[in-house]
Amino acid sequence: MVADSRENDGLSRTIVNRIRGSNGFLATGGPILFLELLFFIGPLAIMFFIATMRMEDFALQYAYTLENYVGVFSGSANRAAFINTTTMAVLTTVTAVVVAYPFAYYIARRGGEYQNLLLILVMIPFWTNYIVRIYGWQVILGSKGILNSMLIWMGVLNEPIQWIINTKFSIWLGLTYLWLPFMVLPLYSSLEKIDESLIEAAYDLGASRGAVFRRIVLPLSIPGLVGGIIFVFIFSMGAYIVPAMIGGGELFVGTRIGYAFGIGGDWPVGAALGSVLMLIVAGVLWSLMGYTDVEEMF
Repeated sequence: MVADSRENDGLSRTIVNRIRGSNGFLATGGPILFLELLFFIGPLAIMFFIATMRMEDFALQYAYTLENYVGVFSGSANRAAFINTTTMAVLTTVTAVVVAYPFAYYIARRGGEYQNLLLILVMIPFWTNYIVRIYGWQVILGSKGILNSMLIWMGVLNEPIQWIINTKFSIWLGLTYLWLPFMVLPLYSSLEKIDESLIEAAYDLGASRGAVFRRIVLPLSIPGLVGGIIFVFIFSMGAYIVPAMIGGGELFVGTRIGYAFGIGGDWPVGAALGSVLMLIVAGVLWSLMGYTDVEEMF
């Protein structure tokens, strides 16, 4: 009887402590949960809800149907848009890695007294609205733009190059330029944290430069690399301005969503496209997060 009484008392104290802990969590974390529901979960729920509706005479009609999602996968234009968007996002991410890694490595390991200046140069594009920057690429790449005019003046060309503007090439170039800093900065953060003594010890043990990079530098920079890949890939998948301004009508998910919510007047289709795009990005993000922790990315 005494043992049962003690066991019941212990169980009661455990329940009371858990209730007190939950009340404390609600008191401290409740406002944060409310804000997350209001600004994150709520809008997503609304998007998924609109995707199940119909649009008639520019008014939403409660239909609760999945035909909009079926149209996302069955429509040839939508399939082409997803293929183009995913391909361009992967290509942009790979290009950003190739360009950003040596640049970030030089800043982190060889920047010296100019390290801060080089970082400021990386961040300078953030000081200007990215729409203005894309307009700049129109001026540079246009048929009568700076690049074509200079090449014709130098005698390299007899007529302007047409494929550098309003094509997939211009989308790739614009996305790479736009999101490159988001690859450089996380990589720099990881590379800068590498203990120099590890590299020195490897050289003392007879390791070559290639071996040091493969076995020390690259593995320790994985968190920053994954962080940069996440940023560039997600931003490229959701791009709208670049394909709209210098894409020349190339099918892109962002432009399809913009058309659906704009002159197309079909919000449910736009919401279905947006929700499918979000699920694809979430799947990629989930798979990449298995290679690192968020705290190690920055």
